[in-house]
Formats: sequence, structure tokens, C-alpha cells
Amino acid sequence: MKPAATLHFVYNVDAAPGALLRDFVHRIVDPATYPCRLCDLTYGRFLKKAEWSRFVAALPTRARFHLRGGFRARFPAYEKEPVPAVFVEESPGKLRTLISADELRGVADLEALELLLARRVASLVD
Repeated sequence: MKPAATLHFVYNVDAAPGALLRDFVHRIVDPATYPCRLCDLTYGRFLKKAEWSRFVAALPTRARFHLRGGFRARFPAYEKEPVPAVFVEESPGKLRTLISADELRGVADLEALELLLARRVASLVD
């Protein structure tokens, strides 16, 4: 893996205050239809899970977190990519999917996400 590799975690939510409030309520009222599995896995009711923060900090790469709109503004060539997802940037502006939205839907819990991500990051070294 190149030292400059960066993971981009993209949440399927928008940053507008009204959107964040609707998102919060949706997650509680109807979790079965909530569209951001990455949020479900990495956040408690209000805050990012401490275990997740420690795990990401220990990864041998940098990590950036984006809400959907911010990601699409920063990387317009990837605006059609389904999110939530995790991308790797190994050279400036060039991304590839590390964990797809479809894969995230099948992740059972935070531990499973951490194992999957650890395997994928390790494969970047090869």
C-alpha cells in the first residue's frame, strides 16, 4: 500500500439540519428501511461508537469521513457511485470501491465490519 492511501467512508445522509433531523428520526422509527448501513454500524443513538473510532485510528492508512453531498462535491466523477460505501484513494482524486453499498447491507454488526475492513486494508499492502 502506498503511504498516501486514504480511506473515504461515505455516509448516505445529507448535512442540512432538516435532513439530519429527519435522518435521526427515520433511524429510530423505522430502522428496517433506514438507507445508511454504515451509520447503523458505526454510530450509537447520538455519537460515533468509541470502539469504531479506536479501530479506524489504528488502521495503517488515513481515513476521511464524508456525508453524501460533501463527497459528491469533492469527487464529482464518483457522484453516481452508490453509498454508503468505503473507497480507497491511492493517488490524488482516483478512487476505487473498497466496500460497496451492497456489501455493507450484508454486514451483520460492527465486529464483522471491522474484520472485513481489516482484510481489505491488508490486501492493499500486497
